[in-house]
Amino acid sequence: MLATGGTASAAQTGALVSAASARCLDVTGNVQTAGTGIQIWDCNGQANQQWTVTDAGELRVFGGSMCLDAGQTAAGTKLQIQACTGAAKQKFTLRSDGSIYGAQSGLCADVNAAATANGTTVQLWGCHGQANQRWTVSGGSNPPGGTCSASPVNPRATAQAKKLLCYFYSQYGNHIISGQEESTWVAGSEYEMNYIHDRTGKYPAIRGMDIEQDGVGGRGVSWWNAGGIPMVGYHMGAPTKPDTYEGSQMAVSINAVLTPGTAEYASFTQRLDKAAAQLQIMENAGVPVLWRPFHEAGGTWFWWSKEGGSQYKRLWQFEYNYFTTTKGLDNLVWLLPFNGQPSSSFYPGKSFVDIAGSDTYAGDYGPQTGLFNATRNIVGGTIPIALHENGPIPDPDQLQSSNTRWVMFNTWHTDWLTNTSHNSISQLQKTYNSSYVVTRDEVPNLK
Repeated sequence: MLATGGTASAAQTGALVSAASARCLDVTGNVQTAGTGIQIWDCNGQANQQWTVTDAGELRVFGGSMCLDAGQTAAGTKLQIQACTGAAKQKFTLRSDGSIYGAQSGLCADVNAAATANGTTVQLWGCHGQANQRWTVSGGSNPPGGTCSASPVNPRATAQAKKLLCYFYSQYGNHIISGQEESTWVAGSEYEMNYIHDRTGKYPAIRGMDIEQDGVGGRGVSWWNAGGIPMVGYHMGAPTKPDTYEGSQMAVSINAVLTPGTAEYASFTQRLDKAAAQLQIMENAGVPVLWRPFHEAGGTWFWWSKEGGSQYKRLWQFEYNYFTTTKGLDNLVWLLPFNGQPSSSFYPGKSFVDIAGSDTYAGDYGPQTGLFNATRNIVGGTIPIALHENGPIPDPDQLQSSNTRWVMFNTWHTDWLTNTSHNSISQLQKTYNSSYVVTRDEVPNLK
């Protein structure tokens, strides 16, 4: 527990959770720069949510390197962080009623306008004891190496899958994890990866792959061993139709697909078996996989979405049970991939989804705040939200200034990456060298 009020025998550390929103006191953007503001954000256990009350009456963060700072004493003053100096404006007490009391101002830490949304600023205000001024201590969800409260939907998930999911929780709201979809037909499977590295000196953290391409299992293992994260999707052809991109847009009866004894069912399960064999190669090597089946859910172009949300959810749940129970695959982190107009009718529910996301091929570097919020309104604030496919990469500065907290991006292959009208060289360099963007060399050891 944190030390609370009065005399503390020793400094202790924890997250401070708002009674009004169940969100945590958070240094915006996980930035350690002096003057960075304070907000509330979904609890994730990162260092910017771990506060220590010291015997000197300070609230320290980032391992004690920065202090909560009032700056001024007037009601409405936005709280921030500054280098710890022992000044009166940095003296705070966590009192027994849950309030964070500023000794210099005589005011309390207050969530602005009693709002509960992510990104709401925290200010000084007259102490009144309402829920937006009450804070409780929690251990939160910690990044790899600590204890994580996030549990994969598969109760038998491998240790590596658990660590990968916990890592996504630790980055959600604090960084965006870079990703790049591969092609295998232009200049070999490393075409996009080398294009990025040659221009930025960095590799993407996530390698996006399609299971129908040869050698996915082996490339996933190699990427993991190099420090990266494999993500796999599948442009599955409609069962009994060609197992190609063109076939994925053909119509088929989902009732027939899910009815044992039909030709459609036999074709479907054979294709699942083929995919499972590649995923099993990675599990055998201790490699977890971000698995994003039936992507662009809600669009009417792929067979799995043509019959609406209820049939889509049946497919999703069947595949989940087939892979986890029938095939015994326990290395998958299940990513639900909406299209650019997410619909709640296509959401199978949190018991089948570890991470959710949407996609867009918008023509600029904007943060896509509306799409993020639309997705969050469906799946809630308790699971990370991914930009699982994109054309232009959202600008990291705009992501932070707008509090649009995609946990990852995944730029589509070939022309979407290499055509400078989609992603200019200068923008690519800015993105991959931003402190807000996680690249492969920055992914911790998740083994």
